[in-house]
Amino acid sequence: MDKTKQRLSNIELLRLVAMFLIVLTHANFFSLGRPKIDAYNAEPIWITFRFGLQSFSYIGVNLFILISGYFSIKPKFRSISTFLFQILFFSLAVLGILFIVGEIIGQPLVKWSYLCNAFMILTRYNWFIPAYLLLMLFAPMINAFCDSSSRQQLALFIFLLFGASSYLGWGLHYSKEFNDGYSFVSLILLYAIGRYLRLHQHWMVNRSYKIDALHFILYVILNTAIALWRIQNPYKMSLFALNNPIQLYGAVCFFLFFTKLHFQSTVINKLALGTFGIFLLQMHPHVIPHFRKLFQYLNAHLGHSTFVLTMLGIVFLFCVIGILLDQPRQWLWKKVETQLLSLYEKLKLNFSGRFNR
Repeated sequence: MDKTKQRLSNIELLRLVAMFLIVLTHANFFSLGRPKIDAYNAEPIWITFRFGLQSFSYIGVNLFILISGYFSIKPKFRSISTFLFQILFFSLAVLGILFIVGEIIGQPLVKWSYLCNAFMILTRYNWFIPAYLLLMLFAPMINAFCDSSSRQQLALFIFLLFGASSYLGWGLHYSKEFNDGYSFVSLILLYAIGRYLRLHQHWMVNRSYKIDALHFILYVILNTAIALWRIQNPYKMSLFALNNPIQLYGAVCFFLFFTKLHFQSTVINKLALGTFGIFLLQMHPHVIPHFRKLFQYLNAHLGHSTFVLTMLGIVFLFCVIGILLDQPRQWLWKKVETQLLSLYEKLKLNFSGRFNR
């Protein structure tokens, strides 16, 4: 969003909540694995809770893209360079911190063979970074289509893309382009839904926020119930895929709930500037293995209630550290940005001069 415009604190709070949910998801199924039938038979209440927690938190990524579509991405050299600089900063900063900590405790925490992966453009888990970068680059064309299309045309586009995603990419797993929602194509669908909700007065936009909250709770219950049935009656479709139709609806309801809250907070707006830093910290190739081992250890040695409280505390701590670590990045970027913009303008001027000759 343009920094000159006043940020809406309800949406900035949603960014923070979405990132908290993403980290929480990684602390649950991503770290501990998806429960099997034997685990459910042994501890049905605990496994039901874990499935419910996963259903609740799994909407985080979809929320992030719905926000992007709602306000639209307006890519410029400044925004793209900021995005790439943030990745570079966290890649090097986390490496430096882990190296220092490793030297203090006398145990190396950095594997230098992973140095290239630390830049997190194309790594095993960070599908989101290249997909979102592509979304930024293609945003002007997507915006032009969404903004110039009639309500019916945009709705048809979303319906067809949603149908392909749900039937081919989720139901049949026939179309790899959708990859359970972990793909650039799936982000286009979410982005288009966000634009539609902003541009057109859909009945869901005008209904009470209480209805949005109720429908989201019903989504969590339904998705959890089907997931529990699924582990006893296995079938191919995963309830924890970003293009699961039920999950998509739950994410939209949660998103619309926040759009109907109206308040302003300078503190929330400032904290939200570091939201993406939380993701870059937690998914750093040198952090994620320790992150997973930590929760596996805690799950094995703590009671369920204590584990849940500890998990929530650690997830919150990761969010705090990510935001704090982003503060020097913001300060340093202000110093670098002026120089980069000056260089960019010179290069653009030189290129234009040669092209016009």
